[in-house]
Amino acid sequence: MTVCDLTHAYHETSGGIRTYIDAKRRYVLENTDHTHVLVVPGSEDRVERGERWATYWIKSPLIPGAAPYRFLLRRGAMVEALGAARPDVVELNSLYREPSAAFEYRRRHPGAVVSGYYFTDLPSAYVRPAAEAVAGQWAAGHAERWAERYVRSTFDHCNLVCAPSPAQAERLTRIGVEDVHIVVPGVDLETFHPARASNTVRADLSVPGGAVFAVYVGRLDSEKRTATMVEAVRLANETAPVVLVLAGNGPHRPALEEAQAEGAAIRVLPYQDNRDQLARLLASADVYLTAGPHETFGLSVVEAQACGLPVVGVEAGALVERVPPTVGRLGPVDDAAAMAANLLWVAARRDALGPAARRHVEEQFSWAASFETLFALYREALGRPAPPA
Repeated sequence: MTVCDLTHAYHETSGGIRTYIDAKRRYVLENTDHTHVLVVPGSEDRVERGERWATYWIKSPLIPGAAPYRFLLRRGAMVEALGAARPDVVELNSLYREPSAAFEYRRRHPGAVVSGYYFTDLPSAYVRPAAEAVAGQWAAGHAERWAERYVRSTFDHCNLVCAPSPAQAERLTRIGVEDVHIVVPGVDLETFHPARASNTVRADLSVPGGAVFAVYVGRLDSEKRTATMVEAVRLANETAPVVLVLAGNGPHRPALEEAQAEGAAIRVLPYQDNRDQLARLLASADVYLTAGPHETFGLSVVEAQACGLPVVGVEAGALVERVPPTVGRLGPVDDAAAMAANLLWVAARRDALGPAARRHVEEQFSWAASFETLFALYREALGRPAPPA
């Protein structure tokens, strides 16, 4: 079987989708006789091939305000790449121009399967906020409903639909998508381990002794509510010393760096492309902090839990499933005061909540189990007729 991931959300500093795709390629090469193909945007057209793998980069423009993300706009180039790779399964990890290319490839190659994996809640996380910023809440509601119809239509034409969590599966069901399969991503339990903790990390980041060391890893943008986290830390410091380390890139990075220069109790680090260094950072912290309400799985949350960190987040999206009361605390969305109180509460109970978080992950998340489930669904879909074009 040749499996292809088709997405715009893969570049040198991208997050959960890249982690998932990289883990899938490792699984394919180390545990199967399958072939893995990746079609993604890049600064130029090029192809790199190895034994049982290939990556096709398609020259694509940067997304304004979201660099280094690029839009895969060239439908013909995508179809050409798919035709050269001849995958049995094309998995959509993003839903812009990619579905059109995948469906055209399937039309030309009957028997191929198009699978949709709903990693990102496009209507709520992107379309609604963008419309509200331009035209207000009334227009935002209409835009979100239009985007929901688009998502439903796209998945109606897929042979297989998957979601990374029960919350996302329910979200798709709510907008009319049928027969959604839950494939929960995994985590590298050996790399992300409490034993990675290092006493030097706190000193290197100038986190004072006795201060609560909170950490966030991910994209620095509106969707992730970085401003809420910074305000929560400011409020928490009125009671006890807290320092928040934010690691990642995104449009909010310059403002965060400016806030740090002006004395905010934060440290802004670049995107952590080395998994061992990322695990060392996480394991050396006290609490993982996240304020984004649109998490479809929360891979960085699970990696932090694997490192023995309790989590403070918001009661929305997949965080409701990722963070039961035994491993952290959730509060209202966009409520910095509640987040500050939860941060101090969790930090005071880290010694009990942290080990519980590690056990929680050990019991539930395995990449091998995830991909065994996924490839079984691929095989089943290959034996069924395709939906109407």
